[in-house]
Parts: sequence; structure tokens; C-alpha cells
Amino acid sequence: MTPRFAVDHSILSPEALTTEILPRFGIRAARVVFFQSGFNDTYRVESRDGQVYFLRVYRHGWRTREDALYELDVLEALREKGIRVAFPLASRHGGFLEEVAAPEGTRGVAVFVSAPGQELEYGSDPAPLARRYGEAVAAMHNALEGFASPHPRFVIDLRHLIDEPLERAEPHASRWPENWDYLRRFAAAVRQALVALPEASLERGVCHGDLQCYHAHVDEAGRLTFFDFDCGGQGFRAYDLAVFRWCARLQGQEETRWPAFLSAYRAARAVSELDVSAIPLFVCARHIWHIGVHAQNVSHWGCGDLNAGYYGPRVAALRALANDYRIGV
Repeated sequence: MTPRFAVDHSILSPEALTTEILPRFGIRAARVVFFQSGFNDTYRVESRDGQVYFLRVYRHGWRTREDALYELDVLEALREKGIRVAFPLASRHGGFLEEVAAPEGTRGVAVFVSAPGQELEYGSDPAPLARRYGEAVAAMHNALEGFASPHPRFVIDLRHLIDEPLERAEPHASRWPENWDYLRRFAAAVRQALVALPEASLERGVCHGDLQCYHAHVDEAGRLTFFDFDCGGQGFRAYDLAVFRWCARLQGQEETRWPAFLSAYRAARAVSELDVSAIPLFVCARHIWHIGVHAQNVSHWGCGDLNAGYYGPRVAALRALANDYRIGV
């Protein structure tokens, strides 16, 4: 018998998930469809009683089992504190994580309730929604004070945000020496500025890790429900806030979204001036992390787009950041 050819990433059958996995979570599914593939694979589940869930299949090699269990513990802790999140369902075995033997190796599976409401739309008057977002993030951070999990998880530190992304980007970015040289110098300047704050005095705590103005739904009453904590963990709270500013800047609404968000956040939760001063630097770090995460995932997303057309505009964005935020590179 010919051995099966090795694979890096498989797409699990919706039919097999329907019959073999969803019953473990007490769900009798009427329809399961492959929804999207990103860091992990997501399936949309419609149950026979009309409920909607989202099933995540963690990608093999992306997160460890302990990483996943930590994330699920965070969501359950937030649910218990009354924070609106797309929380996980417990399986009949009592935990939140099941496992399947995929061709590439063991993969974790979790099922989440659907976040009520609609996708966020900032439109021409973004400030009111940005304020609600800031209030909701402050409530989430407040609720996570003192959180502890028995499961270890990666830490959102300067190595995670700057050093490792550079290491991953080098094999691709170094093909364009001028861009690569600027990226290295920019990263070094940002790192040095953060260390000099000093970064050891910045507030740390559990972070969502990807509060990019979205990753939440809003209902008719204006209440936000957050989802997708896959990039979260213990880290700099200023970074968690900076990701919102990073997204607003990318979409040309930094001047309208960001002040409204920060004002609402500070009205509900104290932020030191040192942490506020770190936020522009963490916006820069987010750009570096984002470049690194694309390089990190070439085995699943491909490397065809990591070319001059990719690095040129991103380095131009870094130059604009250095000018606007007065970072000497």
C-alpha cells in the first residue's frame, strides 16, 4: 500500500464535523459550511433548533494545546464577569477543547456561540462607535484584572512584537536591500525607544491582541460583543490600545476614531501617561508584527505576494510613521 503523501494543512470535512464532532458539544447540526481560513479554519454551524455557532479548527503548529486552553479560559472568565464575548461551549467531556487526528497531526476544535448583531461600520461619523468600542475594551480589561489560568501561553513582549517578526521576514524582505535596511533600522529605533521609556514600567495584563477596530459585532442597542482572541495573551495593555489606532490609521480615520476611543477608555479605566506615550511606538510595533506574521505563514498562505509590491508600500508606511510620530531612524 502506498503511504499517504505528507500535508502541511488539511481542510476538515463539514460532514465529518457534523457527525463526529458537533454531537460532542450537544449540537444537532442542520447545516455546516466552511466559513474562512486564516490563522485557523472556521466553520459556520446552523443547528436544527435555529441557533448559529462557529466552529474553529486550530491549525496544527500555529497554537499549542496549552495556548488554546488559555484562550478558552479567558473567554469563560469574561463570560462569568458579564462581559459580552463569543464564549466557547463545553463538550460532553467537560472541557472546551476537543481534538481530531488530522493528516498533518492533532488539531484542536472549539465551538463558540455567535456574537449577536452586525459587523461594525464606522461610516462618515466614526466617533460614536469608536467611543462605544473604547468603553467596551475598558470593561474587558477591568474584568481581566487578576485573571489566572493553569495553562501557559505565549507572551506579547518585545521579542514577540519586534524581534521574531524581523527574523521571519528576513528571508523574503532581504531580497530588496533598501527596504530591508530601512525595516531593520526602523525596528531597532522603535525597540530602543520602548526600552528607554522604560518598558518595564508599562502596565501588563491579559490583552485581546487584535482589537483592530473590528472583531466585534454591535446589536440594535449599541452593545458590542467581542470575538476572536486568537492573538491574545499576557502583554502590554498599551499595545492592545495601539492596535485600534493602527487600524484607524490604515483606514484614514486616525484623527476621528482614536481620540474618541481613548477618551471613552480613560473615562472607564485609568491609564498612566507613560502608557499613553507608548501607544504610538506600539502602533509602529504592530506594523512590524504584521509584516512578520505574513512571513510566518508562507507555508499556508504562500509567498507569491511577498514581493517588491508588498514591501515597498509597507516601508513607505513606516517612513510616514517615523515622520508623524517623530521617531529617529
